[in-house]
Amino acid sequence: MRKFLLTLLAAKAVAQSGLDLPMETAEPHGAVISLIEENDKFGAFKSDRYYTQGLRLAVQMDPHAYFAVTQEINTPFDTSNPNPPDTDLPYSGVLYFSYGYGKVLEREGRRDCLFSVEGQLGVTGPDSGAETVQNRFHQLIGTDQVKGWGTQIPSEPVANVNVEFRRRFSISPVEYPIRDLILRGAFQAGTIRTEAILGSQIRWGWNLDQSWGQGTIRHSNAYNPDFDGKGVYPANFSSWFFADTQLEVVLRNYATNGTNFRESRQVTNRPVVLQFMVGATVNIYRMTVAYYMAYRTKEFETQAKAQSFGGFKADIKF
Repeated sequence: MRKFLLTLLAAKAVAQSGLDLPMETAEPHGAVISLIEENDKFGAFKSDRYYTQGLRLAVQMDPHAYFAVTQEINTPFDTSNPNPPDTDLPYSGVLYFSYGYGKVLEREGRRDCLFSVEGQLGVTGPDSGAETVQNRFHQLIGTDQVKGWGTQIPSEPVANVNVEFRRRFSISPVEYPIRDLILRGAFQAGTIRTEAILGSQIRWGWNLDQSWGQGTIRHSNAYNPDFDGKGVYPANFSSWFFADTQLEVVLRNYATNGTNFRESRQVTNRPVVLQFMVGATVNIYRMTVAYYMAYRTKEFETQAKAQSFGGFKADIKF
């Protein structure tokens, strides 16, 4: 109350003095909610194997800080076998909570660099709920139940720290900015994944400067740099197609190497994995929708076939 009265007295004094001093005004606030669904049924092979399902819900109420909840599901090549061979990918799931910080860096008036860091904490095995989610979904759509979840890797707490950097280059004439190139590098360290990632994405479209490209759940942080927290939004319409290439140097991955502190099934992961992805994005005022399809080379030595999956992403800004 005392502070309030002093504020009133100060405002009255300023008014009586005739001085025109700037007054603070409240800035509007908002939030952005992002949902990504990835599934191998959306891919080129329409399969049900290896990295078969990923779901991430992210919420950002601040220009820099955000949090997310993610679930990943992995199955062997043959999901009808209740006891898949040891040479096949083990059944596994992981559920984790992420909290991160990101920022678009200012460089001599240019906003062409992006940095983000994200911490993840979660659990693998039955406690991740992967078996329940997959079989309930199969029951819902009327397909066979997946057998073999009794052989999945055990429950174990997991943690990761992921750092990502992006740099955007315009590769179009200044008067026709319809193409750009985004280079990125990331490093993930922990008991979920330990790997280094290098990637590039070329885009064709309109109002490209309103976005920083599309990444996948497992290999990009959940930071949304399009949101400034002030109720100010990008152009009413933007749209682009993109093509993406990615190289991963993998030291460890829970999906192939199993648990860290308990005995579990595992396979020998390949140290280098390549990924190719194409897709399209449309943004209309406060909503953004994207679709992409990825093709991945083999991730472990005894893998029968390569992997393909697709993804949908939706952002809603409030």
